[in-house]
Amino acid sequence: MKDNQKTEKKEAKEEKKETAKLEKKQENRPEKAGKKAFAISKDTLLWAGAFIVLVVVVFFAMQSLGKTKSYLLDGMRVEYDASMTADEGLRSVLSQSPQIVRLDTYNSSDSRNSMVAIIAAEVIRNIAYANRTVSGYAAVYNTNNTATETPTMINCDANNSNCGTPTVIVRYGPCNCLKILPSQGQIIVEGDSSFASTHATKVGQIIGMVEAEIANSTKAG
Repeated sequence: MKDNQKTEKKEAKEEKKETAKLEKKQENRPEKAGKKAFAISKDTLLWAGAFIVLVVVVFFAMQSLGKTKSYLLDGMRVEYDASMTADEGLRSVLSQSPQIVRLDTYNSSDSRNSMVAIIAAEVIRNIAYANRTVSGYAAVYNTNNTATETPTMINCDANNSNCGTPTVIVRYGPCNCLKILPSQGQIIVEGDSSFASTHATKVGQIIGMVEAEIANSTKAG
């Protein structure tokens, strides 16, 4: 009888031990799974953080490229590349030779053409007055979508040097400004009829003054 009781107690102790072991295993499993899940989410967070940093760097790099500044000169807006001052940008573009002026015009007797012609005449006259070589031609469009249309050229053909890449472009548009783009080797004059009547002479004088300075410095050198 005593032996049976001892055996039963022993078996009970062993069962308790086995039960305790199983409980510990069950308790440990969620902890390990939790650690694994945490490790995965940590890696994901690291990759996400690296991606965000890359996006931010690219964004600011793109912002710095081609960034422009602007100011008012006697009521006329002047835009220029942030990489140079407005004066440096003008000198960079206008030091090219020859100077080629392109007039972006429209077919028929479009009223916008008068604005382009007035400003282009002032620009060409002042460049020539500064004893710098200059030529001009017109690109004639049929529609407003000049980005996709191939224009008809006037005073420009395969045997004519006027067909070179323009250094000055005069066109009708909403900017009402003088754009100085040395990275493209161009100056763009864009505005409406009121801009032409108010600022055409001023645009020509600014360009002519810089051209004269360039011509004088070339002679001195």
